[in-house]
Amino acid sequence: PARRAIMVLATKQHTGKTSVSLALIQTARKLLAPSGGTVGYMKPVGQQWVTVEEGGEQIRVDKDAAVAHHYFKLQERLRLSDVSPIVIGRGHTKAFLDGEMPSLAAEAFEARLTSAFGAISAASDFVVVEGTGHSGVGAVLGWNNARVAAALGVEVVLVANGGVGSTFDELSLNVAACRAEKAAIAGIIINKCAPSKVAEVTTYLQKAADRFGWGVPVLACVPYGDDLDKPSVSDLVHLFEGGFSKERYVPSESASSLASMSNLGKRRDLKHTAAAVYATALRYAAGYGGLRASGGGGGSSGGSSSRSDGGGAKGGGNSSVLLAGECLRQRRFERYELVTE
Repeated sequence: PARRAIMVLATKQHTGKTSVSLALIQTARKLLAPSGGTVGYMKPVGQQWVTVEEGGEQIRVDKDAAVAHHYFKLQERLRLSDVSPIVIGRGHTKAFLDGEMPSLAAEAFEARLTSAFGAISAASDFVVVEGTGHSGVGAVLGWNNARVAAALGVEVVLVANGGVGSTFDELSLNVAACRAEKAAIAGIIINKCAPSKVAEVTTYLQKAADRFGWGVPVLACVPYGDDLDKPSVSDLVHLFEGGFSKERYVPSESASSLASMSNLGKRRDLKHTAAAVYATALRYAAGYGGLRASGGGGGSSGGSSSRSDGGGAKGGGNSSVLLAGECLRQRRFERYELVTE
């Protein structure tokens, strides 16, 4: 029988699955609060991890799970090792295929999943389970997301981006994957839809689902919000491990050349290069100037060469702003070796 839980899966990368999962947790908390009900969270399989301490030991857990566990204060009821029971790190897939990881063998994998989910379910009135990517992720281990949902006995909510034709194509693949594993689908949430297209997209996707006999409702269509893709200073502080400070991106308060465009080519460390790109973009967005149209000069000193009129819309300055925005939007931090084993 279906549990008092749902599993959120995406149809592809960058649909906003984690944002939707966190929103569902918050909504469920509000709905259950009057009766004293509690909401749990679980990310059964993680790929990008952080190291935390639990019970005097250092353990690896999924980074999204760590955020949810901390933000919603789940440590009062749930162990983080149950919230994030399995982490697949770099090289683990090959090791598994070579028979070198018994912890990922079918029986051990299922036992760890069900044990962790059982502990969270026992301590929660409702559980939001977040998958890793789309329904087929994990197939190389014999445990794709759809099979995980079926094993836990929870219904799936699919998250797709706004559109009709291509969105339905992506949904079709994921519906087929869920049906193949006998994972029930509770509904579809459309995320990042153009505000003017919300009603149209909802109507036509529901028509398409009904036409092909899915029996799956479109539960909601969330309009795109520009503000959600704009980094805050705290985002950048966290991203670069506290390496940012006011002095480092306000040119008048520091002689640091970290944000100098001319310095980008001199730095061999990709992490520092990424930091410089973000610092320069942050200064530009905050109106501190310092960007040149050509991107060739050093603009970090805050001298007369800095542009304070909001310029730099062309050339190297704008390129770095666009690069920073694109990297943050798509969360492509691994390109800069910010996530290492």
